[in-house]
Amino acid sequence: MVRSVSLLAVALMCPRRGAAQDLTLAKPAARLGHQFSTIGGVRELADGRVLVADGIDNVVLRVDLATQKIDTIGRAGQGPGEYKSPDGLFPLPNWGSLVVDLGNARLSIFDAAGKYRESIPIAQGQPGQGGFALVFPRAVDAQGRIYYQPMGAGPQADSGVVVRWDRASGRFDSVARVKLPPMITKESGGPNNRNTRQRPAPYPAQDAWGVAPDGRVALVRSPVYRVDWVPPSAPSIIGKAIVAPPVPIRDAEKKEYLADAAANGLSVAMENNNGQVTMRMSRGRMDNGPRDEPDLTGNEWPASKPTATGLVVAGPDGRLWVERSVAAGAPRTYDVFGPAGSVVGQVRLAAGRRLVAVGARGAYVRHIDGDGINYLERYDLK
Repeated sequence: MVRSVSLLAVALMCPRRGAAQDLTLAKPAARLGHQFSTIGGVRELADGRVLVADGIDNVVLRVDLATQKIDTIGRAGQGPGEYKSPDGLFPLPNWGSLVVDLGNARLSIFDAAGKYRESIPIAQGQPGQGGFALVFPRAVDAQGRIYYQPMGAGPQADSGVVVRWDRASGRFDSVARVKLPPMITKESGGPNNRNTRQRPAPYPAQDAWGVAPDGRVALVRSPVYRVDWVPPSAPSIIGKAIVAPPVPIRDAEKKEYLADAAANGLSVAMENNNGQVTMRMSRGRMDNGPRDEPDLTGNEWPASKPTATGLVVAGPDGRLWVERSVAAGAPRTYDVFGPAGSVVGQVRLAAGRRLVAVGARGAYVRHIDGDGINYLERYDLK
């Protein structure tokens, strides 16, 4: 049995200090000259250098934007300290780093010096529940607890849970409930060779979420746009609903959605061959067939985009950055929410740029030029 689930990628946003105000990031403070095929994850280190994962070039680089010096962490392969299609990067206590190794379906841990320490299978058994869960991290808090949203809830499920995995104690706790996107399911094959494929409906109205360093979970609600906070041991804080003008979906928005899903969607394939279960994970399509012109008629499109894109993260200062939907090709816009669920500012980027990470030294942005080459930029937030 093969099961494939396609999801849109999750990007990291940045915090901003100071009073509420609008901010336009127009000129980068630093730009790396290295050309990336893709930038899947970015993580700032204690000394100001940055880890960057490129899943197409199959490498994790440690870069210094000030000196333009670059070296490699780990190497491509299947053995200890090696990776295949590295993707997300997350901070761990004591300046360690967690690398999501899609090709080997595992999570690898490196210490502050970039030395490999251990790997953890993405498929984890859950005590007392039977079976296993796919732990694909969305966030890691300051204690090193991993937060994820279980995949494969089923085509009819309209809600799911956010799970916190405390590796130290082995506990898996459900910490919040979220609205799931409606799924489109296609099945083929016979009883012994069943192929099930699921993907979300285009531009779905779904909840998104992020986690602050102290373990507070922020929920971006939809279709009513607001941000709720779920503290670890206190009553939830319900944010105020925000009214925003709709962004109509035209052919340009349809092409944008299909291109983003093809390039950044997460694909998971599981095969059971006489009890031997194997799993593959990748960004974009798993096949290498030709890329045809997107079929704009192959989906039922809503009239307008949801207010938020679903790309969110809580910054180191505990504020939540939420990417707003805009017309295709327009500059990216981010609402910044405080701990009470109210907007405290808004940030805009130039067209062709998207926030991918944040650190103490500023916001890290991916710039894709006209040839599809990725560049890393850092912007000051003061």
